[in-house]
Amino acid sequence: MNPRIARLAAVAAVASVALLAGAAGAQQASPDAVRKAFAAADANGDGYLNIDEYVANVIYVFRDADKNRDGFITEQESIAYSAMHSPERFRSADRNGDGRLSVGEAVAIKVIDFFEIDTNRDGVLSVEEVLAYERSLPAAGARR
Repeated sequence: MNPRIARLAAVAAVASVALLAGAAGAQQASPDAVRKAFAAADANGDGYLNIDEYVANVIYVFRDADKNRDGFITEQESIAYSAMHSPERFRSADRNGDGRLSVGEAVAIKVIDFFEIDTNRDGVLSVEEVLAYERSLPAAGARR
């Protein structure tokens, strides 16, 4: 497997929750899993995730979740892809109300999250910021 694809696949395993469930429905990942995913997403190896690296991962996860390859994620695909699917988060991301997410809608909602995670407002994410964000998410059982 292409090393870049392998790295992105590793990131997708953890990041799928972030894309499809979002902050409202995500389950906390282990710190080791977050660190591993972070390192894999850090394409330029500088120890930070810039917006380009972050968006590239969102697009990769989107493509992975779009099982029928029609360029959209339906709520059914979202549910099948992530046990932490949040109907509220899905509807919020579905800006045009057509019942499916385009890659643009998915990226838009996640860009907002990027700037929430970037607590020191330096334009990049550190692993510490991502870990703090993960700790702030409700546990899977607490959200129901």
